Amino acid sequence: MKVAVLGDVGQPVYHVGDEAMTHAAVDELRARGINDIVVFTRSVADSRSAFDAEAAPTLAFPGPPQERSDYLWKVLAAAEGDRTVLPETDPVWEFMGELSQCDALLVAGGGNMNSLYGWLLYERVAAVRIAKLLGLSVVVSGQTLGPDLYGPDREAARTLLETADMVGAREASSLQLMQGLTPAAHLVRPCLDDASFFAAASPPAPANSCETTANRDEEVPVGPFIAATFSPGHGEVDRDTYLSTLAAVLDDASELTGYPVVFLPHMATPTGTAPAGKTCAGSATGSAEVATDTGQRKAQAFDVDEHMHHEIAARMESNCAVLLPIQSAYRTAELTRRSALVITSRYHPVVFALDAGIPVVALVPEGYSDARIRGALENWGLGNLALPLPSLFDGSLTRAITDIWAQRDALTSYLTDIRASRVSQHHQWWDNVVSVLQGGQVPDDQSAPTKALPLPVLDPLWQAQAASSALAFLPMSSALTALRLENEHLRGQYQTVRRERDHARDDLASWLGSKSFRLARKIAAAAALVRWSK
Repeated sequence: MKVAVLGDVGQPVYHVGDEAMTHAAVDELRARGINDIVVFTRSVADSRSAFDAEAAPTLAFPGPPQERSDYLWKVLAAAEGDRTVLPETDPVWEFMGELSQCDALLVAGGGNMNSLYGWLLYERVAAVRIAKLLGLSVVVSGQTLGPDLYGPDREAARTLLETADMVGAREASSLQLMQGLTPAAHLVRPCLDDASFFAAASPPAPANSCETTANRDEEVPVGPFIAATFSPGHGEVDRDTYLSTLAAVLDDASELTGYPVVFLPHMATPTGTAPAGKTCAGSATGSAEVATDTGQRKAQAFDVDEHMHHEIAARMESNCAVLLPIQSAYRTAELTRRSALVITSRYHPVVFALDAGIPVVALVPEGYSDARIRGALENWGLGNLALPLPSLFDGSLTRAITDIWAQRDALTSYLTDIRASRVSQHHQWWDNVVSVLQGGQVPDDQSAPTKALPLPVLDPLWQAQAASSALAFLPMSSALTALRLENEHLRGQYQTVRRERDHARDDLASWLGSKSFRLARKIAAAAALVRWSK
């Protein structure tokens, strides 16, 4: 059979996590005998090389809320047979043609089914609906749903849940939200992130555009190191205060462990201008200078993690901080496995660390990150290792790092012991995925309850302080996100009304300048003259 795989891949900005989830999904299919695969992507050439598979262009949706809603309506009308609703040049026709050559659709894992990334949510809704209209089996794997779904986006998510044959929720909060949206939630199954065991994957990374800046082993310490990954997100905190405080925390972590900090970006352009290198005393291998020119910052905007890391490193006082350029998904996972401690504000460093049994401390800058990162940690019984943004400033993050480092052997032992049950759960999920893709029935929930293992004993003081901060911080963060999303939708509606007004003005001006109007004026004037003469 031929399976289409839709992931958020082939983007100009390489995203390790998105690529890793799609790689993992393709690997799981191949491990179960499905080798005829087409990857839907934003870059056919890059993805064909990266995944060693057939590739086709995905169906990209516009960002503005009203525009993506309108386009979804037209796409679905086209899929139902209306050849007039969209021009023949629209990408939907090619997309449907490619999908019609497949037997099933797998939507690979992701965290984009929410209003923050509404254009990606709508892309998946369209793909799932089109696939079902074409008679394909559809499975949606390893998703975060929400937590923010605004207005029509909520209905779009409901449509996807009601259309797919089976959906996987990768954290408890997503599972609960899915089950609350629709009775079809009986098709929803708890699962782990698609890339949960990607760090242990043995296949070498295929050559792709990202590999041109990767594999520079001379820049990676031979011995243990701290793997650090930070996104640009820092809530409502002053940026410089955030960067300086984070740099001080990493300085303390380096002094505590005796290991250098290696910055591993998870999102950046492979051709980015940020040089790899070290800020070690006496090193001439690179620079950690920070761009201060506004134009330069704008040009570097897409190298989000690389330049964030440079700004942090520039504020550090440690003897050595190693700055790496963006690596391939395989390479990044492999480097994470070599670390002794992971400190991050991104999601997939947590996933890779858990796989490898590496102690991890996560800083969550807002509610969306908390839902995903805490959810991933809770799947392994370690949800308290996700600390809210205020923990960076009240000292609890530093205390958590100190405590977790002291308990590193116990944490590694715990993760190693629990890994077998998580691997079994993951394999069962993918067995079920392939069965449903092949036309089988959605199985009853036969997953055996995982055996509870005693958790490592961690200091309750920093945990209580972080939990207390989260009680106040996360609701405020979610409220701010809701306001931003509502503003986005209102602005979209305003722009729509303005366009309609402008079109009406143009139509009126065209009518006023037409021969018909001039003739009507002459007739009206003549009629008025006749009435006056009487």
